[in-house]
Amino acid sequence: MSDIPWTVEYDPDTGRGALAVATPAERAAIISFEQQLAQAPHHCGDFYPDAVGGLYTALLTVEGRPAWTSVLYRVDDDARTVLIVGIVSGP
Repeated sequence: MSDIPWTVEYDPDTGRGALAVATPAERAAIISFEQQLAQAPHHCGDFYPDAVGGLYTALLTVEGRPAWTSVLYRVDDDARTVLIVGIVSGP
């Protein structure tokens, strides 16, 4: 594993939009999760293969509790980039 962090970006429509409407506690958890993604994106979520190459999902802990907040992201190994494509919040 390389010591160089990965670049974490948000899809301008779905990723940034979801971050903008997240609660302050969810937003803090998501931003903290970015640091984990930058270190080891393949180990932060569950992988689901699809026609585009695969989607990872990670269920987050918010304010120390398991929450219905999931981050959906794609990994580009060649560019060492993680693209957050969506954030899903439950009830």
